[in-house]
Amino acid sequence: MRGVRLLSQAGCDRAGEEQFSGEDRRLGMPVRWGLGYGLFGSSLGWGGWGGSMVMIDPGGRMAVAYVTNQMREPADDNRGLELVMAAYDGLEGLRA
Repeated sequence: MRGVRLLSQAGCDRAGEEQFSGEDRRLGMPVRWGLGYGLFGSSLGWGGWGGSMVMIDPGGRMAVAYVTNQMREPADDNRGLELVMAAYDGLEGLRA
């Protein structure tokens, strides 16, 4: 869908604005939250139980989403993260 904007630039900017930074009492770890996403530097995203994940990098003009069709123990499942890292490797290859 090249050229079709699904979210305004203002909406994109708002999603990445920090809403909370500190200890997440449920997760028991420090986090930064935007609107519905975890914030990781200039990227946003989050993972789900069973290995699903989404990562959005506005600066790299890239989004990667991975949804599993079978639950696995999250500690044993790095497929989503491996796909995100492969996408970043692909971006570096395009820049070279």
